[in-house]
Amino acid sequence: MGIGHEKVTIDIDDVFANLDTFYPGSKKARRESVTQDDSTAVWDAKPVMKFLNGVPTEFFYIGALASALAKSVVSIRLWERKSYIPKSPYRFPSFNKKNGEVVLGKRVLTRVLIEIAIEEFDTRGLIGTARIEWAQHTDLTVALVERWTAATTLTA
Repeated sequence: MGIGHEKVTIDIDDVFANLDTFYPGSKKARRESVTQDDSTAVWDAKPVMKFLNGVPTEFFYIGALASALAKSVVSIRLWERKSYIPKSPYRFPSFNKKNGEVVLGKRVLTRVLIEIAIEEFDTRGLIGTARIEWAQHTDLTVALVERWTAATTLTA
């Protein structure tokens, strides 16, 4: 062969070796993906104790429900907005900022409400699934509304 016509071999593994470490076409390294291990996920690790009708009650933020169902907080909020799941019947008190702006209190759930949600999602095999087709699970919405309503009227 003449000059400049040498055979070049490319090892495909070498070409894609850094694909998981760097963004394509960039020198910026990828962040490590964080996955939640279901065996170590403890949704009830951080309760907030408040009195409800004179009875000390454990309350949990929306993140606890998300963790219990192995979903994101964004998904839970979307489901509430689209009425796939009922909105939390409890909210901490609102407060005023120094500039007079009113900040609504955080939505919270009791242990009983989260445990009901876990039972209903688990009986349908929906805990930890990638996606829920809500058109196929309208009974889930009805069951949650009925059971949450019954549970909150008992404590009222």
